[in-house]
Amino acid sequence: MASVVFIPQSAEISAASRVELDRVAQNIKGVRGIELRAYASGSDPTEARKVALARALAVRSYLIDQNVKTRIEVGAFASTNGGSERVDVLAP
Repeated sequence: MASVVFIPQSAEISAASRVELDRVAQNIKGVRGIELRAYASGSDPTEARKVALARALAVRSYLIDQNVKTRIEVGAFASTNGGSERVDVLAP
């Protein structure tokens, strides 16, 4: 459905990403559930996973604030290869 990009080591949702999440919130009506797959990179996998989880929870909170009532599952993943600074919003 969408991919929300973050700057490294940040869980702050950018203005452009808010626009994309607003679009998702409008198009999600009637969907039974969505999944947020959050990714973060770094040299320490434990810290990277914490950042990924913070990102997923920020996106989840934003969607709830936009009156999304569907079930939202969250997954947080660390990458030591870099380039994985995003949250993917997926619908089955």
